[in-house]
Amino acid sequence: MDIWWLHALVFVFGYTTCKTFYFLNTTRVSLKLLKSGRVAYLLMCVKALEQYVMVGTLMKQHLEKIKENDNIKKSFDLRLENEIEDFKIRSIREAVKATPAIFQENLEFHDWSTAMLYLESNRDEALKFWGTNK
Repeated sequence: MDIWWLHALVFVFGYTTCKTFYFLNTTRVSLKLLKSGRVAYLLMCVKALEQYVMVGTLMKQHLEKIKENDNIKKSFDLRLENEIEDFKIRSIREAVKATPAIFQENLEFHDWSTAMLYLESNRDEALKFWGTNK
């Protein structure tokens, strides 16, 4: 009895099943990598923003120390606030622009405040990234 067609069907079924599971696994890993990349990018932006604030604080202390007039202090404060807001806008704009078009509809943030909510909701992953387990 010649049942070569049964062997061919079993092979095709096995091959298709293997490719399907491989595709699903690859898709899952890709989405996890995309999420991890977003979290890492937002963490770097927050750290850069902390540096902006720290340098601004040091500069304010220096201006106090040399007894600079209030107009210069106010001008510095205004410029620092503008730079920080510009940094926030540009960093989120770049994150959205760097996201592939197919994933942009699932992007959970489009401005700084929603990005910080996204980062807070992925707090465990952020802590793993920095190597702290709190």
